[in-house]
Amino acid sequence: MSKRPRLFYLDLVRTVALVCILVVHFNATVTGYFTLPHKLFTSTLPGGVYLGDFGSSLFFIVSGAALAYTARRPFSVPAFYRRRAMAVYPMFWLAWCICFSLRFVTQPGYYAAAKTPTLLLTFLGLDNFAVAAGIVSTDFACVGEWFLGSILFFYLLFPLLYKAMQRSRLFTWLVTAVLALALHASGLDRQLIGVHLLEFLFGIWFVGGRRPARWALVPAVLTWPVLWALGQVVAIDAKIFCALVSAAVFTLMSAWPDRAVPAPLARGCALAGKYSYAVFLVHHFLILQLVQRFDLAALTRRDTALLFVAYLILTALASWGLYRLDARVRAAAGRLAAP
Repeated sequence: MSKRPRLFYLDLVRTVALVCILVVHFNATVTGYFTLPHKLFTSTLPGGVYLGDFGSSLFFIVSGAALAYTARRPFSVPAFYRRRAMAVYPMFWLAWCICFSLRFVTQPGYYAAAKTPTLLLTFLGLDNFAVAAGIVSTDFACVGEWFLGSILFFYLLFPLLYKAMQRSRLFTWLVTAVLALALHASGLDRQLIGVHLLEFLFGIWFVGGRRPARWALVPAVLTWPVLWALGQVVAIDAKIFCALVSAAVFTLMSAWPDRAVPAPLARGCALAGKYSYAVFLVHHFLILQLVQRFDLAALTRRDTALLFVAYLILTALASWGLYRLDARVRAAAGRLAAP
């Protein structure tokens, strides 16, 4: 089966989501998790949308879209799970071993409160998710983010959602929306699953149909300002607000004409998409290590800007190195396993 061509707008969305996550985690860390004044970036977009939520929502949408776009036909559930596991776990374990070793040696006692059985959560890539969900208070988490746990759950659901969408889009939307919103309203998911499942489904639905007609872009453009104005009158759930805004922004980015994409932008977004998972794994660990050497309260705007540049450079180098190391380890493992 021939490989499907890259879609620029999917790379563009990945890049925007990645930038949002890089900025918000830098800003959160250098402000002592918003206890100090902002010196370089704000973490809230117009309309009260939290930048981290916006980046995460775009990430969930593009994940569903990319899986639906690259799904092989005929679709094999075992093969899908095997490919997803190979795409996620080898690099995750490699990054975890490196970062855990560095933190364990340089910060003795950091993991003293973590219970040994929770190593299983780390092995499964669920450690940050478990902490965010309140399942455990302290874990061995050191790479990745909470949404890795959410996306792994959505990977499990993808074959069901994908096949259901092919049979009846309306019925799939209705059932999923009722269940997801009920879960979100109950609070049992700690806002980690319910609304994000709808974002994931939106991506699957979007790629499975035709690209929106030009007239459909008008409501997409109006979504954010209309919701903001409505929010001045009635209370709107922040997660649902962000999901609707993110879906509208995704729709607008998908409308970028392929012929009008500058070659440098296309190459840059493709490069960001290629290394995005490696960046996702290492960036938070790096910024946490960097800020330990600074007095955050005394940090000037100039030095904050310089720290941000250093953070980007080191993240790029670490991500490139992790990607290359992962490729070498996989190749070596393949040679060892060969008969």
